Amino acid sequence: MAEEEEALPSRADARRNRARVLAAARASFAAEGRMVPLGAIAERAGVGAGTVYRHFPSKEDLFEAVIAESVTDFVAEGRALAVAEDPGVAFFGFLGRVIREASLNRALCEAFAREAPGRSPEEAVAGARSEFGDVLAALLRRSQEAGAVRADVEAADVRALVAGCAAMEQGHGPGPGVLTAVMCDGLRPERSVTKFRNVIREGEGEVAGPRDENDRCEMCGDRLSGERAGRAGRPARFCGAACRQKAHRRRARASG
Repeated sequence: MAEEEEALPSRADARRNRARVLAAARASFAAEGRMVPLGAIAERAGVGAGTVYRHFPSKEDLFEAVIAESVTDFVAEGRALAVAEDPGVAFFGFLGRVIREASLNRALCEAFAREAPGRSPEEAVAGARSEFGDVLAALLRRSQEAGAVRADVEAADVRALVAGCAAMEQGHGPGPGVLTAVMCDGLRPERSVTKFRNVIREGEGEVAGPRDENDRCEMCGDRLSGERAGRAGRPARFCGAACRQKAHRRRARASG
């Protein structure tokens, strides 16, 4: 009996082992994603596989514990920014830091991607992710009230953008932070969904959306008004037949 008691780790040892496993898992998942073998994590932590399983029944449990830790850090930062003097700066700064950290961490990037519509977060991190959503919504609301972010965007839209930017920035973007800057620019109040020609493809045809008030004829430069549609339902590029014919003749001369 005495030998069995000596074989069992003390509470302090158990806490240290759990911390070592989490640290090793954090580094391993960040570098390789959720596919890293559990044995490799145990080796990195300097413990046996049994010790890992004693604290985390499965690799999925360990992965979710690591994600919950990271998300909790984001939540703490977001809550501190919720009283910032400049809501817009706080909001965009927070987005930038979350995306940058996720783009350098494969585990976080995968976790954000798993929040796509129709997917439910695992129970182990559901609370942390819910708090993250609440914090993000609060920062968004304050920045919208301050006029720093356009009003036609919801928190769910921003979360989807964060996931997409993090994935694209992860070694596939044109340069560090470029896609994030483009996303942030699109969220600013001078942008509006209704100002773009939203072309909706229906089968082989296309339907033109609302005309931008700044749209101009490609030939004469006159403004194109209304929801004028050209042939095949596409948005008109010219103010009338005369300019369309001039453009056609110009293309013919160029190709000849």
